[in-house]
Amino acid sequence: MSVVVLGAAGATYSFFKHPPPITRGAIVGEHWHASYKIYICGKRLANYPTVEGEIHSHGDGFLHIHPATEAYAADNANLGNFLLLYETSFTQDANGKRVMTFPTGASIKDGDTCSNTRHYKWIFTNKGNAVKGDPAKFLPHDGDVLVMQFGPRGSGVLPNPYSIKHPEAGVGQAQPPGTTPGPDTAQIPPGLLTTTPKPAASPAATP
Repeated sequence: MSVVVLGAAGATYSFFKHPPPITRGAIVGEHWHASYKIYICGKRLANYPTVEGEIHSHGDGFLHIHPATEAYAADNANLGNFLLLYETSFTQDANGKRVMTFPTGASIKDGDTCSNTRHYKWIFTNKGNAVKGDPAKFLPHDGDVLVMQFGPRGSGVLPNPYSIKHPEAGVGQAQPPGTTPGPDTAQIPPGLLTTTPKPAASPAATP
């Protein structure tokens, strides 16, 4: 009997010293941080600027996840809702192809090419490990390191389409002004930084 008791006590101690990893999303009252980087055709997308929300960023390259309502808690504390704040989506279609759509209206999907005419697929990793499934449903946790990559990486900085569409929001960057390389817009997919024109209204029918 004493052996059983000691065994149970040891298991309890191990549980509290090494608790199982959290698999749920953040809940109301928690405040988590996860870093993120987005690479497109050899350039890193500039950080999203400061915009208030329950899952947002301060232009620092981090997701600040602190749900205040159930609408952004648990399964809703996902990457999709973070990007939605910035009019961006990163999801997976019925055929399993991933596509990122920007506030300018441009999209980059699996199979598209960079300027070198090579076809690429989106690579999505957390702490260096591949993430499977729909990226929009991914639940970031405190300390996660997210990388969304289409094509090669690089040191050049690509202007963020959200900042271009909403200049009043400012430009996010992780380093103090003057230490970040200037935006490099060469060799990127056409249309990424250009707001898609709205279709002209149809002329009224003549009575």
